Amino acid sequence: MELTPQQVLDICKGDEEIAAKFNALLALNLKLTETVAAQARRIETLEKRIHELERQLGQNSNNSSKPPSSDGLRKPPVNLRKSGGKKGAPKGHPGHTLHQAVHPDHIVTLPVGKACEHCCSSLQDATFVGYEKRQVFDLPVPKLEITELRAEQWRCSCCNRVTQASFPADVTAPVQYGKGFSAWTVYLNARHMIPLERIRELFADLTNQYLSEGTLLSFMRRMHSKLSTVESFIRKRIAESPVLHADETGCRVEGKTNWLHTHSTPEWTLLNVHEKRGFKAFSEVGILLHYPGIVVHDCHSSYFKEIYRFIHALCGVHLMRECIGIIQNDHQRWAAHMLRLLLASWNLVKEARAQDRPLEPDTIRRIERLYDTILQRGESEWHQGKVRPKTGTRGRKCKSPAANLGERFQMHKESILRFLYDARVPFDNNQAERDLRMTKVKQKVSGSFRTWEGAHQFARAHGFISTLRKQGLPVLPSLFAILQGNFAFPQGT
Repeated sequence: MELTPQQVLDICKGDEEIAAKFNALLALNLKLTETVAAQARRIETLEKRIHELERQLGQNSNNSSKPPSSDGLRKPPVNLRKSGGKKGAPKGHPGHTLHQAVHPDHIVTLPVGKACEHCCSSLQDATFVGYEKRQVFDLPVPKLEITELRAEQWRCSCCNRVTQASFPADVTAPVQYGKGFSAWTVYLNARHMIPLERIRELFADLTNQYLSEGTLLSFMRRMHSKLSTVESFIRKRIAESPVLHADETGCRVEGKTNWLHTHSTPEWTLLNVHEKRGFKAFSEVGILLHYPGIVVHDCHSSYFKEIYRFIHALCGVHLMRECIGIIQNDHQRWAAHMLRLLLASWNLVKEARAQDRPLEPDTIRRIERLYDTILQRGESEWHQGKVRPKTGTRGRKCKSPAANLGERFQMHKESILRFLYDARVPFDNNQAERDLRMTKVKQKVSGSFRTWEGAHQFARAHGFISTLRKQGLPVLPSLFAILQGNFAFPQGT
């Protein structure tokens, strides 16, 4: 039979030495118990911290909102894209096969020998049959073209004064570079992300002309000014579209983190650099403030201001990535069920759109019921997830990533499932991400924009070139036309 500490003390009343030792053991036991309890609390805190750090280390472009450029050389464990089958161009792709030109630039006639290659007879009296044509497409070494403009001068016989012809408005110096250098500089810098120093090297290698960096900067300023009207036209077209994509990504300007914003459609791209990410930037860009259509975005809180009138459509791919993160780190079943539901729903919608028909109302109701059921069953599960310890006294209580994601699914159900109801709404926000992707290449190459002027010049030029490529318009001829003042988008765009 076990004895309580008090019973042991009663037995040891006659022996004070034993009683004292027993009291000391009791105190030591109490101290050890308190130490173990403190260590348990500490272990729990450290486990949560380790779990959070492991989550952060395990994040990549397939299980979070991180861009693919952050993955580095490691191979992501899961890929949301499905194989398209056999390798090669997709079915129906027009291809780019090389065809013979009707009017070649040069014709070289290859003469036949004097004797027949079959019987060795003379071909002096032979009958001419024709030619077999083969064409070689090649890119010759560029050659600098120098144009001298001579303005006539005539002395009047009446007043003896000289009248001179006028030079073109853009020819202001005895010797200067032409529009071609300006167009190529903007194209190489804003589209192919080549720094100005390497553009100088390229021009020197091709033309033996060593342009200064200041000259190249003047080309960029000139194009930036010329593109102002075109950018206003693009802004107007995007504001008139029924659905637009919006996103933003960090960029370094003058050594500080700022934000590059995009508002785009499949035909138009508008890029703006701003020091803020949210409402202030949206207001100054000016599109979202009064936009009445549908905006596809990534659920950043800045898009949910009550002042906006637009309809929300959330990116399903971002949600799927976060579901994968919950599955990998927290092993919660509801996230796996939601991932499968989103993917299956999008496949059903793609089949319906391929057949040019809406999704059946019964199918939509079934998807909605499954959506609600998954969240109802998952609510108890996501509240059991590990929560990182709160570091400050202010603000709301911390929640687990699973709880944050689950509550987002509950709060924005209609916006998440909008692709079911409206055939104009895509499942993802990949359009905006593609329009921002090359700016990450720019950041990797150059690291930072040295000035705000350079950042704005890049954004405007890159947005214009992106628009040209979306509409299948030639880039370099269009840049030449901008400098000449006679560029216009085709009618109907």
